Amino acid sequence: MTALTLKPVITEKSMNLAAKGIYMFDVNARSNKPIIAQAVKEQFKVEVTNVRIAIIKGKIKKFKGVEGQRKDKKRAFVTVKKGQKIAVFDVQEEEKK
Repeated sequence: MTALTLKPVITEKSMNLAAKGIYMFDVNARSNKPIIAQAVKEQFKVEVTNVRIAIIKGKIKKFKGVEGQRKDKKRAFVTVKKGQKIAVFDVQEEEKK
């Protein structure tokens, strides 16, 4: 099996979900739930309990009068076992003065 590249999505929404134990990744369009779960388990040393997948359709854009379409994306929402965390999503907020 080839290694799956997991690209963490760092947005306000993903950080709110990360606080609940759900982590968001952009993944290869050909990957499926078991492959994603295995890749997260191997790369981040956590136990995966659930994987949900969303396909984000590419927007139609015009450039110099020519219409084109951006690529579709596949996004995985990975839930880990309670008490476990993924370090990439642990962004500490700066202390207010």
